[in-house]
Amino acid sequence: MDRPATDRARRGAAAVSEGRRGGAAGSAERDEVVALFAAPVVVGDLSDGRLEDHLVVLGRAKSRLAAMDAEAVAELARRRGEAEAVDLLRGKRKQSRGGAKREVQQAGRLAELPGTAQALEEGRITPQHARLIVEAAQVAPGAGPLDEEALLAAAAREPADLFGRTVRDHINDRSGDDLTERRRRQRAQRRLTWKQQPDGMFEMFGRFDPVTGSRIETALGAVANKLWRAEDPKNRRTPQQRMADALEVLATGGEGGGNAKGTPQGVDLLVIADYDTVLSQLRDARLVDGTLLSPEELSRLACDANILPALFNRKSEPLWLGRGKRHASARQRALLAERDKGCIGCGASASWCQAHHIRHWQHGGCTDLDNLCLLCSHCHHQVHEQGAQVVKDSNGRYGLQHQRRTPSARNPDLNHPRLC
Repeated sequence: MDRPATDRARRGAAAVSEGRRGGAAGSAERDEVVALFAAPVVVGDLSDGRLEDHLVVLGRAKSRLAAMDAEAVAELARRRGEAEAVDLLRGKRKQSRGGAKREVQQAGRLAELPGTAQALEEGRITPQHARLIVEAAQVAPGAGPLDEEALLAAAAREPADLFGRTVRDHINDRSGDDLTERRRRQRAQRRLTWKQQPDGMFEMFGRFDPVTGSRIETALGAVANKLWRAEDPKNRRTPQQRMADALEVLATGGEGGGNAKGTPQGVDLLVIADYDTVLSQLRDARLVDGTLLSPEELSRLACDANILPALFNRKSEPLWLGRGKRHASARQRALLAERDKGCIGCGASASWCQAHHIRHWQHGGCTDLDNLCLLCSHCHHQVHEQGAQVVKDSNGRYGLQHQRRTPSARNPDLNHPRLC
């Protein structure tokens, strides 16, 4: 028996074993996936609950197909080499050369992570989760082997956007290489390209090291917020349009659609550091997302950027404001950014988030740190319009718990996001 057949047999035996352990539930899930291809489903005839269940089954089927496809692509590359595999995907499946090359490389790396490949085939994780784990294994050469089991456990319970933050934290925690050398490698990967589409529109693609990317994101966010404040509330741009206009303002000094004349904004970065009382010096400097900073990077940022120090003196500025103030202070927002890292619902950058009262302001909630969390506009809408609840896990981390949409789940008192 050849190696691919042996691998399939091994995974098949493992799946059967898992099914036996899981009992009827595991068997029923597999039967549902198989049934998708046996008879068509008229989605218009499904109830809301059955439609949701159908989407879950489709998701598992998509994961299984992705695993099967990756296995076949990896075997093709093993037999004929990566270059010929890329040419075949481009010719037979009409993929772009760049897309085919990425797929061949991804498939090869996934084959080196059998636990992730099996979880994908069994539908326990999505292709997005698998891609993040594969990329983490590639970009952390100095961190030693990843804890694949821990990452798979997190992937099984977290949406892909929040899982991306978990993967970054995992890499940072396990980083054993020299930070300066690691940043040099990342800087060497920087690139910015653009492509003109057939209709004349331009698309841009960029890749930046963590510090540069954070500075660019902060600068764009400052201009985008200025544009938002200048807009007609009844005729707002989409967030994507606003970001495009912000880039225009920064690059050309233009008006960003006629609403934001002015020079490029400053870059205000939140830098967090621990203070060593024995040595009387800062250590473990990092950005709000956990990205570690080398001493050289910290010195350079101190010279050419406005750093907001996260050294909080609670005696000089109260962080529990009670009912005296409705809006979170700048110092409170800095602490929330350090604690929550970003939106607790989807992981969006802290610069795009609002300080949300967990117990709403109009219901007597106080402007205290333990009653505040960061939410982006979309997740804010989920709380106020769809009845999502802010929850706190055993580790003290805040998250968003979504409810199935039913008429009874919607609270008519939560339709005013600006009153939270």
